[in-house]
Amino acid sequence: MRPELFISSILLSLIPLPLLAWKWRVSIRTAVFGGIIIGVLTGFIVSWVDSAYTGLNMAFLVVIELALILILAAIAIMTRFYRDPERYPGETENVILSPADGKVVYVNNVEKGSSLVSTKGKKKYSLDEITSTDLFADATCLVGIDMNILNVHVNRSPIGGKIILCKRTKGKFISLRRQESEIVNERVTTVISNGKLRVGVVQISSRLVRKIVSYIKEGDSLDIGHRLGAIVFGSQVDVVIPELKKLRIEVKPGDEVKAGVSVIARFDLGKSMEGKVL
Repeated sequence: MRPELFISSILLSLIPLPLLAWKWRVSIRTAVFGGIIIGVLTGFIVSWVDSAYTGLNMAFLVVIELALILILAAIAIMTRFYRDPERYPGETENVILSPADGKVVYVNNVEKGSSLVSTKGKKKYSLDEITSTDLFADATCLVGIDMNILNVHVNRSPIGGKIILCKRTKGKFISLRRQESEIVNERVTTVISNGKLRVGVVQISSRLVRKIVSYIKEGDSLDIGHRLGAIVFGSQVDVVIPELKKLRIEVKPGDEVKAGVSVIARFDLGKSMEGKVL
């Protein structure tokens, strides 16, 4: 067993994976750890090939290493991406849950009477085309959640209630790093109402996203934490929160959240209907 094969496999893994992690907004620490694991596995496989087929030169073995690294990385990514674990909300009364797994990228206050906007850096962009509805006249907060390629991509209902809007808006597929992406990108807007409040969920595509799948339709009734749909690979989900009595936002930029589990807001409406289907 040649130690240089393990060294070259690990080095080859650690060069592209951190770069892809930066591009796809994945933790560098996760990428380095994954790169080491994939490199070691590749080293074992290539060492077996080298011992089984004598006379192979190092250049050919390096080509095999590169191919194996790409294959193993793709298998690892696909395995994580297509997860759909069962989720059971710990709280259902007077709460709004996160509709997506990922990192909170902004918590923007919406001034009363103003247009719904998303802030990127020092600039503001109108989200009227995303919502495509006047159902958010009482919007008070917009929470943006960034989903990287390793997150669970099944989105869930932040409250229990009835789907009063499920609209797909055709658009472009550009990088979410570009500030205009939230206006021109394809998205699906879902509004859930339980008679006491309504919450909007906007699934936004990115350059890699070519399909946003909806599991529900207008008129459906569902429980809090129920599956709404899924977005392919990196993407973003915005949550439109209305003005509510004793509203308290429980997240801030940088927080990691889980769909159907993490509480992003609390409020007090007395006897709640949050966990019930109408």
